[in-house]
Amino acid sequence: MLSTALFTLAVVAGVTGAWSPCGFSMVETLAPHGYAGRLRTTLAACATFAAGALAGGVVTFGGLAAAGAALGAGGGAALAVAAAVALAAALGEARGVRIVPQVRRQVPESWRRVLPVPLAAAGYGVLLGLGFTTFILSFAVWALAALCVALGDPALGALVGLGFGAGRALPVIALAPAADTEAGARVAAAMAERPVILRALRAIDAAALLVAAVAVTAAPAHAAPAVAGAAQAAPAPVVIARGATDPSAGAGLLAWSQPGSPGLIAGPSGPLALPGRTPAVAPGTVAWRAGERVVLADPATLTPRAVLDAPGGGPLALSERWLAWRAPRTGGGDRLLVRPLADPAASPVEIAATRGRTQIGRPALSGDLLAWHVAGPAGSRIEAADLATGARRVLLRGTGATVSQPALAPGLLLYVRATYRRQQLRLVPLGGGEERALYGTVPTGRRDAGREAGRHRHRAGYRNGPPPLWPRSAAGVATTLWSTALDAGFAYVTRVVARRGRPTSTAILRVPVG
Repeated sequence: MLSTALFTLAVVAGVTGAWSPCGFSMVETLAPHGYAGRLRTTLAACATFAAGALAGGVVTFGGLAAAGAALGAGGGAALAVAAAVALAAALGEARGVRIVPQVRRQVPESWRRVLPVPLAAAGYGVLLGLGFTTFILSFAVWALAALCVALGDPALGALVGLGFGAGRALPVIALAPAADTEAGARVAAAMAERPVILRALRAIDAAALLVAAVAVTAAPAHAAPAVAGAAQAAPAPVVIARGATDPSAGAGLLAWSQPGSPGLIAGPSGPLALPGRTPAVAPGTVAWRAGERVVLADPATLTPRAVLDAPGGGPLALSERWLAWRAPRTGGGDRLLVRPLADPAASPVEIAATRGRTQIGRPALSGDLLAWHVAGPAGSRIEAADLATGARRVLLRGTGATVSQPALAPGLLLYVRATYRRQQLRLVPLGGGEERALYGTVPTGRRDAGREAGRHRHRAGYRNGPPPLWPRSAAGVATTLWSTALDAGFAYVTRVVARRGRPTSTAILRVPVG
């Protein structure tokens, strides 16, 4: 809802900007009777103008969101301020208040005289898409800037920028080719001579701002009860394996990795050592790595059934029909590969790939559904692909948080959500329903005490003293929730604990799903 609301707001804010002196001059400049001179040049200039407007929007609003992320935005206070800005802007738009502050600047007129019209149009598009380099015709532009900074999600900021750029470009590229016609002239005259049109657009901006404010406030309000409920009522997790990582669960089977040692699978009389590493399980099958190959075997007897090539040496995911694994990519980044179990001779198919410092997480499979996380400098998200149909979608975006380590069960998604206040193991019904926090712990970073040594926190303005700060880890200790698994009745998560001056320890926790 949030991304849809902000994209819609950005489009209508961009459209409203066409009623500026710059918008009118763009129509005249690109029209066949204007500097373009002929329809063919007009169409080329409209294309470059639209591309420039989209690029300018992404630079402005994506950049503002990236700045917010660098400042640690996404917290409740920042979102509350942004929602208040949106509400104030909505009131201003509804009442038709004069826009302040105002940027009283137009695009450089000389460009259309000294540059080829398509090139000048591209530059004009960039300037209009940037939003704050020319006249501003709606308070929504300022509100969008505040929302992007407060949310701190560069991907969402880029989406807002695309919407704003599209809104800026659409009226121009729709009117310029038809400016020589009688209908086009009537529309252009109405734009200039009938203030009621701009007034109506600002009323639409006001409605879109209200929807955006509601969408921003709804997200933290939805998450808060789950956090509180988890802190009060969630059962304590149970450590089922120490020195272990990367659990894999399904149909009553449970296996895990041991760094530097063969994997293990839970048996009736205790864990059994596997002949390979990085195990994964599916109903009736266990898999493990043997170098560049993966062995599929009976989980009771460990008798091999098939051997498949899986180059790259990365972690595995297994279902009744598919094998998936992550592999490093030459030059940086990762690849996510799959192959069908029904055709062992089939070549692996690349499902996703990243470059540079952006990484793909450990994959998860349930039936034909494959999930993985993508994390990098631009943020994090959890994606999914239906391997039977090829359909793909983004399940979660890390708005003000890092989302990672997905695990799947029929109709359910388990993942880790981390903010500067808390790490949580969360469960989401894929078909819709209440999201729950199953387990939470301290954040990976350690906040300060909130005061200097020998002092106390400021108490003025609080009836019962200042509110408590969020929990923090012990000095010299960093705790991280890592890879996950999900089976009927239980969720599993790897806990990594680094202590200053001591080796890092790992353990797999089991948490009842309830």
